[in-house]
Amino acid sequence: MKSQKKIKLLLNIGAGLLLLSMSVNVKAQQAFIREELIEFKTYPFSDPDPIPEINRIYPYFYFHGYTNNAIQQKWKMVVLENDYIKVYVCPEIGGKIWGAIEKSTGKEFLYYNHVVKFRDVAMRGAWTSGGLEYNFGDIGHIPTCATPVDYAIRENTDGSVSCVVGAIDLPSGTKWNVEIKVSPGKAFFETKAGWFNNTELPCTYYHWMNAAAKAGNDLEFIYPGKNWIGHGTETGDWPMDDDREISWYKNNDFGSYKSYHVINSYSDFFGGYWHDEDFGFGHYCNFDEKLGKKLWIWGLAQEGMIWENLLTDNDGQYIEFQAGKLFNQAADSSTETPFKHKEFPPHDVDIMNEIWFPLKETKGMAAASEYAVLNLVKDEKKQMVLISALQSIDDTLFIYRNGNLIYDNRIKLQPLKLHKTAIEVSENDEIEIILGNHKLKYSSRKDDVLVDRPPRPDKKFDWETAYGHYIKGLELEKQREFIRARTAYEKALEKDSHFLPALTRMALSFYRQMKYEKAMEYIRQALAIDTYDGEANYMLGLISRETGNITLSKSGFSIAMGQVAYRTAAATELAVLFLKEKDWEKAIQYAEKALSYNVFNIEALQILSLAKRKQGKKNDAAEVLKKIAKLDATNHFQKMESFLLSGKKSDKEEFIAGITNELPHESYLNLALNYYKKGCVEEAVTVLQMAPENPIINLWLAHMDQEDQNQHMKKALSQSPEFVFPHRIETAEILSRFIKDKPDWRLNYYLGLILWHKGLIQEAKMQFEACGTEPDFAAFYLAKMKLEDERVQRFECVEKARKLEPDNWRVALAMAEYYLAEGSGVKAMKILRPFFKTNPEQPAIGLLYVRCLNALHEHEKALRFLESYELLPFEGATIGRDLYNEACLLSAFTALKKGKNDEAINLAEKAKNWPVNLGVGKPFNVDERLEDYILFLAFNANGKVKEAKQIASEIMEYTPGIFKEENSRLYLQLIVLQQNGNKQQADHLLENFLEKYPESKYMKWVEAKYIKSQKASEIEQDILREKNISMAYDTKFTDKGFQLLLDFLKEFDE
Repeated sequence: MKSQKKIKLLLNIGAGLLLLSMSVNVKAQQAFIREELIEFKTYPFSDPDPIPEINRIYPYFYFHGYTNNAIQQKWKMVVLENDYIKVYVCPEIGGKIWGAIEKSTGKEFLYYNHVVKFRDVAMRGAWTSGGLEYNFGDIGHIPTCATPVDYAIRENTDGSVSCVVGAIDLPSGTKWNVEIKVSPGKAFFETKAGWFNNTELPCTYYHWMNAAAKAGNDLEFIYPGKNWIGHGTETGDWPMDDDREISWYKNNDFGSYKSYHVINSYSDFFGGYWHDEDFGFGHYCNFDEKLGKKLWIWGLAQEGMIWENLLTDNDGQYIEFQAGKLFNQAADSSTETPFKHKEFPPHDVDIMNEIWFPLKETKGMAAASEYAVLNLVKDEKKQMVLISALQSIDDTLFIYRNGNLIYDNRIKLQPLKLHKTAIEVSENDEIEIILGNHKLKYSSRKDDVLVDRPPRPDKKFDWETAYGHYIKGLELEKQREFIRARTAYEKALEKDSHFLPALTRMALSFYRQMKYEKAMEYIRQALAIDTYDGEANYMLGLISRETGNITLSKSGFSIAMGQVAYRTAAATELAVLFLKEKDWEKAIQYAEKALSYNVFNIEALQILSLAKRKQGKKNDAAEVLKKIAKLDATNHFQKMESFLLSGKKSDKEEFIAGITNELPHESYLNLALNYYKKGCVEEAVTVLQMAPENPIINLWLAHMDQEDQNQHMKKALSQSPEFVFPHRIETAEILSRFIKDKPDWRLNYYLGLILWHKGLIQEAKMQFEACGTEPDFAAFYLAKMKLEDERVQRFECVEKARKLEPDNWRVALAMAEYYLAEGSGVKAMKILRPFFKTNPEQPAIGLLYVRCLNALHEHEKALRFLESYELLPFEGATIGRDLYNEACLLSAFTALKKGKNDEAINLAEKAKNWPVNLGVGKPFNVDERLEDYILFLAFNANGKVKEAKQIASEIMEYTPGIFKEENSRLYLQLIVLQQNGNKQQADHLLENFLEKYPESKYMKWVEAKYIKSQKASEIEQDILREKNISMAYDTKFTDKGFQLLLDFLKEFDE
C-alpha cells in the first residue's frame, strides 16, 4: 500500500515537474509589445522656415532652431521584447528604432542614446544619433527622420509582435513602411521594409538602413569583401589598405570621416565585435535584397570626435553599420564610376527582410544566418569552431576538411548559448561547415565568398557620344536634377537626332512640366523609329490620357505591356482607365494582370478592392484589404475602404487615428486624389471632409463639392498661406481654372510655387508678379526675392518684407545679405546687430556679422567676436572656423605689409587654431602652407634664418592627406621649392598633380601662374565665375581658400 502511494506521489511530482517545465517553456516562447512614455533629457529643435525652398525635397521645409539648453520631455516608445532582447521604437522621431539591448548582459547591440539631442544634420536639419534609422527616397537622413510618422502595433497569430512605421515621401509620392518584429524564442529582431512606387512615373531610388553601435579601440569590423568604394570616385582595398588594417576602428586614425562601402563579396552578413567585452552586433539579409554594406566613422581626429558631445551627453562616440539596396550611397561624381544611381520604376515595389542580432562570446563572426552565428578561433594547430544559436537548434553539425567529413554530431542549443568544437587543421586546409540542411554554411575557400567586380571605371568610355550624354542625363534625372538632365538629353540628340532613348526621356521631361504637346512631339519621333518600344508606348499612354485621348492612351499602355519593364505599370494604368469608366470587370481584369507580374503592387490591389466594392462584392473586397494590410499596416486606403465597407463609426475613428504623421493634411489629400483620379469623386470628398483645415484641402473641396463651392473657396482664401507648399500637378490644374474664374493673389502664389518646383521659372515669375503687393506676409517677398534677377526688384522685395515683419530674423538676414553683396557692410551690420540678443543660438546671424566685419577689414573685431561666440554646427560645416582663419590671415596680410612682422607671426600662428566654440574640430594633416608662407616671409624679414628655413622645409615636404585633392596653395610650395634650389623637384611635383587631376582648373591655374603665363588671369576669372552646384554626398572639389590666396598674392607675389 505504501509502495502504491509512493508510486502515485512520484507520478504526481513528475507530472507537476512536467507542467512546470511546460509552463517555463511557454513563458520562454512569449513576445510582448507595449507603448510607454519615457522621459528623456531633450535638446529640442524649433523654428520651421516659412520661406519656400524649391529644392530636391520640396515641399518639405527646414528647421533652423537648435539649442544647448535641455528640457525634460516624455517621448512615446513602442517596446518589443522577449526573453533575449528588448527593442525600443520611437514613432514620434521618424519611427526609428531608438536602441536594442541583449537582456542577459544588459549590453546594447544597437546604440541607445540616453538623451534626445537634435542637431542640424539631416535634409531638413533636425536629426538624432543612435539606434536604427530608415532612409528611402533621394539621399540619407530623410525628411521624416525627426518628426512623427504613422505607426501601428499588432500581436501576430504566430506569437510574434510587430510595430509598423511608415510615411509618404512627398517629393516622389512613394510610400514606405518598416515592420519591426520580435518573435518568441529568437535572439534577434526582424525588419521588413516595404517601399511602394504607387505613381505612374519613375523616380529616384535610394534605400539604406543606418544602424549605430558604440565606437571603441577594441572594435573590429567584420565585413566580407576585398575592396571599398566611397560616395564618388574614391576606392581602396579591404581589409588591408595602404598597409593599414582598416577593419579595426583604432587604425582609422588618419584622413577625415570614413565612408567605406565594402564590396566584392557574395555574402549575407556583416557586423562588428568589441573584443574586450566579448560582445558584438550583426546583420543578416539575403544578398539580392541588400547589396550594400557600409561602415561610417566620424573622423578620429578632433574633426570627428567633436560630434560626440554635440550628439549625446554621456553615451560616447558611435559608428554606423549600414545596409543598402545598392553598393554605395552615390554622389554626383559616382556617375563617372561603375556605381551609377538607380531608378525606381513606376508601380514597382521592393520588399526587404533583414535581421539584427547580438554576438555573445563568439570572439567574432565568420558566418551567420537566421539560425546561428559561427566563428573560428585559431589556437596553434587547432581551430575552435564556435556556434551561437539565434533560435533553438536541434540539428546535425557537419565539418569537412579538404572535402572529407571529419565531424558529424547532433547539437542542441538554446538562443545565445554556445557550442564549441575543436578541430585540427593545417595552414592550407580547406574547411567547410554546414549546420543541418544548409541552415548555416561556412567555407574557408575565398572563391566561395569573394568576387571580382570592377571597382574602377573604364577610362576609354566616351562620354561625348549620344549614349554618353544620355547616361549623364539619366544619372541627373535619378538625382531629381530634371532641368540639367534635359540639357544632357538635348546634347545626346545633337549627336544623334534619332537616339530613341533620349527622345523618350525628353518626352518624360516635358510631361513632368505639364507640357503635353511638346512631350507628344518627342514620342511621335520615337514611335516613328520603333512602334513597339515599351517606354515610348508607356509615355504615349500617359500623355494621351492627360490630353483626353483615352483610346490612344489605352493603345499605348496595351503595347507597352509587351515589354517586361513596363508590363505591371501599364496594366495598372489600364485598370485605372477602366475604373474611371466604371467598367468594373475590365478594371479587375487588368489589376489582376498587374498583380500576376508583381504580387506586391499595392496600387493594383487597391484598384481590385475598390472595383469589388463597386460590384457589391463586399466579402471579396474585404479579403483584398487584408492583403493590403499585411503588406502595409499604415496604409490609409485600406483603413478608409474598411470604413466605406462597414459604415461603422469605429472604423472611421480607426482611419483618423491611423494618421499620426507631421503633415496629416498631405496624407488626406494624397488619398483623396487617389480616389479622384479613379473617378471616385464622392469618396474623395468624404476623405477631404475629415481632413484638418488647410487652404489646399479647401480648394480641392471647392473643386469637387460643387454644392458648397463658395463656402469652401471662402475658407481657402481666408486661411494663412504660411507653410502652405502645394506641389502636385493636379493642384496646378485646378488652380489655373480658379484663377480665371475667381482671381485672388493666393491662387497665383500657390500656382507659382508649383511652376517653380517644376522648373518653369518664367511662368512662376509671372504668377508672383500677378500677386502685386497684396500679399501680407514676409515669406512671400523673401521667396520672390530668390526668383528675381535684377538688383532693384530684389531690394523692393526685401524692403517690403521688412515693413511687414521688422522683427523677423530671416528678413533681417536677407536684408543684410543684400547690403553685403552690394558692398555696404556698415548697413548690413546695423541691420543685424539688434538680432544677436533675440537670437543668440542662430548661427546664420553671427556668421553673417563676421563676414561683414571681414569685408570692412575690421578683422580684430571679427576675431574678438568669434572667440566668444558659441556656434552649433551642422554636419560637414567648417564655416565658423573658415571665417576665423580668414580674419587671422587678412590681419596677418596687413601686418606683414606694414612691416609688423612679429604681429604677422602671431596672427599666422593663431590662424592655425581650431577653436572648439566654433563647432569644428581640427582634422588630421591640415594644409597650412599659406599660414607657413606668411611665417616664412616674416621670419626672413626679421632675420630669423633658422626659423625661416624650418618653415620652408615644412612647406616643401607637405603632401595632401588621403583622398584630399590638391589645391591652389600648391603654387606657394612650388615657389618655395624653386627659391631653395629645388626647381626640378617643383617641376616634377606640378607634373604629377597635373596628371593626377587633368580636369582641375585649380591645377591649370597653378601651372599658368608658376610659368608666368597670361592664361593664369583667364583661368582665375573662369573659376570665380563658376557656380559650384553642390549635390548630396558630393565629392566634387571646391577650393575654398582660392580667393584668400588671390588676396594674398596681390600684395606679396614676387
